[in-house]
Amino acid sequence: MIARLLWRAVGRPTVVAIPVVLAVLSCSRSQPAPEPVPELAPAAARATPLAPARAAGLYDLQVVIQGRTPQAAPPRRPARGRAAATGPTLQLFATAAAALEPTAPSTTQFQAAVALPGYSMPPRGRTTQAAAWWLAGGDSVVVYWVTPRGVALSLRGALRADTLSGDVWYTSMGSGTEFQLGRFTAVRRRTTGR
Repeated sequence: MIARLLWRAVGRPTVVAIPVVLAVLSCSRSQPAPEPVPELAPAAARATPLAPARAAGLYDLQVVIQGRTPQAAPPRRPARGRAAATGPTLQLFATAAAALEPTAPSTTQFQAAVALPGYSMPPRGRTTQAAAWWLAGGDSVVVYWVTPRGVALSLRGALRADTLSGDVWYTSMGSGTEFQLGRFTAVRRRTTGR
């Protein structure tokens, strides 16, 4: 109603100019200075990095690969020169690797041992295959080993309390093809004090 009265009283050019003048006047007032925002440290700097000694230990490994759980071989007497088979295990040591795994992307590597039937190939007389592991930022860990068949396998996961869980990755060393093979959960074995 007021707009109709203004239209009749002053005409169209004045009605259009009034909102423009009001907008200019409201912007020309001094605005209060914005409050300074405290700088936050980057997330990586705030998070306490995982220490190798915290992740070190013997873990019982549970793996689901392409919808199936690889089982340990049935108990039997081992072949001459072979150690008795055990269930899937993962052992992380806080000891730096004496020789770096050249195909691994990290230069800070620690010693590890893995027993995963069908996916690790321990040498004669051993139940585990040597592997390397490293910290991948925050609470993330990568365990990496290469089989004699030219295949690299890696467990990429995060450590929460005494459980390491994540993905199993397969890399063909010949072609460089990489894909997610499955998922894993590793629970640290409790040591009993005597």
